[in-house]
Amino acid sequence: MLTGAIIGAIIGVLVVVFTFFAKEQRFNKVLRTITDPGLEYSAMYHHASANRYKKGFKYFDSYGALYLIGKNVYYKKSETETPLQFNLNECTVQAEPDWRLLKWFSITTPGGEKHYFNSSKMGALKNNSDETLVGLKKLQDKKAS
Repeated sequence: MLTGAIIGAIIGVLVVVFTFFAKEQRFNKVLRTITDPGLEYSAMYHHASANRYKKGFKYFDSYGALYLIGKNVYYKKSETETPLQFNLNECTVQAEPDWRLLKWFSITTPGGEKHYFNSSKMGALKNNSDETLVGLKKLQDKKAS
């Protein structure tokens, strides 16, 4: 019995490590495709559409790079994909209530479509989404300037 539990725990740790490594690799690949010299901020984020946010077990649609160039925010989940683009002059950016112990912010388009973002890092006992607050501040400061 104890041997099975130990093997299960080891497999669980390996899955977490592999998942973290795969996300970092994807982020780095996407980041290499951004060649604009005006890049001011970038970080790995989870993206949730309004339809996915706060629903069921899977609470995000994808993960990728959220980055800021000038007054435009982009979200790109793969090297070949055209990124989502948000013009800060037209969109609203706001903090959302913590959900599932994670910090979130949303970007709302002029048409009312909401996109939710979270940048959580897996920890041993607790996930850390402090990078979400850093990104939110950068976007709000840029919008105000």
